[in-house]
Amino acid sequence: MSAPLLISFLVSFIGGPLLCSALLALPRSLFVLLVLAGAVVVSMTLALRFRGGRPVLSLGLIWLGWVLAVAMVALAVMRRAPQTRRWVTVIALLATTLPWFGLATARLMV
Repeated sequence: MSAPLLISFLVSFIGGPLLCSALLALPRSLFVLLVLAGAVVVSMTLALRFRGGRPVLSLGLIWLGWVLAVAMVALAVMRRAPQTRRWVTVIALLATTLPWFGLATARLMV
């Protein structure tokens, strides 16, 4: 496994769930959901801005936007149905690793 591939693996399987876990510990308030939504928009806007000149940065920002969006949806579901907290947390932590499979599939296609 090459160094960039190993780094993306570690970021996806360790960094993503850790970041999502920290975000899920935030209060389930409307304010937090709005801040997360704004962070997703900013992350995606910056990813589009850097896509031509800095593709690695752009890819990292897309990944960050994905993790933020997963955490935002999980918090919204837990806010609406608090009894689902355990399952929503597990699903959200697993969902943060999905970009890795997209990268691995794209690598196989090249």
